[in-house]
Amino acid sequence: MSRSPTPTTTVGPLGSTIHSLRADSDTIAELAAVDWSRHFRRVCLDPVRGLITLMAPSRLHDDLAGIFVDIVDIATGAFGRPSKGLLTTRLRGRGDPPGTGMEPDCAFYVGERATAYRAALIEGAAQADAYLEHTAPDLVVEVEITNVDEGKIERYGEIGVRELWRVRARRDSEEIGAEFLALEPDRPPRSLITSEVIAGLQPADVCEAVEGVRHGLTRDERTEAVACIVRRRKLNIFQVRDEPPGEEHEAAGGYPARSPKRPE
Repeated sequence: MSRSPTPTTTVGPLGSTIHSLRADSDTIAELAAVDWSRHFRRVCLDPVRGLITLMAPSRLHDDLAGIFVDIVDIATGAFGRPSKGLLTTRLRGRGDPPGTGMEPDCAFYVGERATAYRAALIEGAAQADAYLEHTAPDLVVEVEITNVDEGKIERYGEIGVRELWRVRARRDSEEIGAEFLALEPDRPPRSLITSEVIAGLQPADVCEAVEGVRHGLTRDERTEAVACIVRRRKLNIFQVRDEPPGEEHEAAGGYPARSPKRPE
């Protein structure tokens, strides 16, 4: 190895422990041969940024990540869009060494990519693996990004991810915030008022849904917690179409992307 990485340790806003190391691309390519997932649940080996991050997620982190899996799955279905969740999937750019890449908290194919992925699954494991290798998810969700790993947002865009939902929460606060970002290669992230992947959904909607999904003891209860928000959003969209120009934002129910509760 050309030089030894120097580690630093950070505690994230949700209490997760994150180890970060700076190293050159050759070192990272060599380290990719190690099965890091046996010791750390979230691993990023990024040869482009020369950064290794190893996360041991807190209970709050895992709680929120699981909630957003449900929210996206239920919301896409309620809006009549096909989706396919990708769990523990490492995303890497073309040309990056095997074993490197980033692991989002959750990722999804939505719409045409979900349909194409299902077709690949039907053809067989090799076809599905090839599709995953060459086709980025439409949406990724990150519930805890620290300052040292801010650059992963742009990297997702370079890989081909269309949209990122960034969740902001702290273990010592009752508020949950969310930001929707449109991603494109070689361009800075662009803030969205409304999701482009799940059309009609706004950041405040998913913040509101968190509590209902977290407290739902059955699948039906969790589904209803999201479905009632989708129904209201559909109604607002219908009203917007009938509003005079200039009144769309108010009719769309624009409000801060905040929730008064935090995950326990």
